[in-house]
Amino acid sequence: TIAPSLIVIAITIPTVAGIGATYDPPSEYADDPSMTIEVIGHQWWWEYRYLDENGDLDFITANELHIPVDTVINLKLASNDVIHSFSVPRLAGSRDVVPGRVNRMWLNATETGVYAGQCKEFCGDSHALMRTVAFAREPADYEAWAENERQPAVNMTAAMEPGWVVFQENACRGCHTIEGATEDEYELAIGVTGPNLSHFGSRVTIAANTLHKGPADMNMGAFFEDVPTDPDFMQRDPAAENLKHWLNNAPDVKPGTEMPDLNLTDQQLDDLVFFLESLK
Repeated sequence: TIAPSLIVIAITIPTVAGIGATYDPPSEYADDPSMTIEVIGHQWWWEYRYLDENGDLDFITANELHIPVDTVINLKLASNDVIHSFSVPRLAGSRDVVPGRVNRMWLNATETGVYAGQCKEFCGDSHALMRTVAFAREPADYEAWAENERQPAVNMTAAMEPGWVVFQENACRGCHTIEGATEDEYELAIGVTGPNLSHFGSRVTIAANTLHKGPADMNMGAFFEDVPTDPDFMQRDPAAENLKHWLNNAPDVKPGTEMPDLNLTDQQLDDLVFFLESLK
C-alpha cells in the first residue's frame, strides 16, 4: 500500500501545480501587454465582453474572439445556464465554465492566424455545435477592429428599412441587442437572450461557427484558408444561402436552439439578410 500511495502523491503534486499555473500567467509575462475578456457560455454560443484597462466594460461581441498577438489574454469564464468548457486547443488548454462561479485561464498567441475552438463539456442537444473561432491579429489590426466594435451600429438607411421591419415583426429585437447611435434608432432592440448583433455584418461565421458566410458548398476548413488573405471573403456568396438557412429555420441547423423557425418568405429573407449584413 505504501508504493501506490507514493505514486499517487508523485503524480498529484505536479498535476495540481500545473493546473494552478494555467489560471494566471507566470511572472515572466509580468511586463508584457495584457487585456481581460469575460467569456460567458450560453446554450449554444459564446459571449465575449471585452474590458478596458480599468476593468470596465469596453464592448460586447459573440462567437468570434479577436486578440492581438504577443499579448497576455486573461479570460474570466462564467456560464449563463449549464456547465460548459472553453477550449481553443492551439492556444491553451480547456477550462470548465460553471454557473455561479468565475473560472480563469490565460493565453498568448505568438503567431497571427485563425484558431478553432469547441465546448468540451456535454451541455445539451447542440453541444457539438457550440464552437468558436479565435483570430490572432497584429496589434494595429486588432486595435482597428476593436475601435470599430466600440462604435454604435451603422445609421439606418432607406435600403435597410425593409429588413428592420422584418427584424421587429418577428420579435428578433426581443432577443438581440443592436446598439444604435441614438436611443430610438434601433428602438427596443435590447434583448440579451441571443448574441449582440451590433456588428454582425463584420463577422464571418453564423450560429457559433456552425456555418460560414461563404458558398454553401464550401466546407469550413476551405473557407478559413482564405479568411486572412482575401479582403472580399464576405461577399463570396451574394445569395447568402447559409445565412438564409439559419434565419429561416434555426432549429434545423442547431437542434434545441431558442431561436424559432421564422418561416419567412423569400423576400423577407432577402430583406433581413441585407439588414443584418449592413451592420458592420
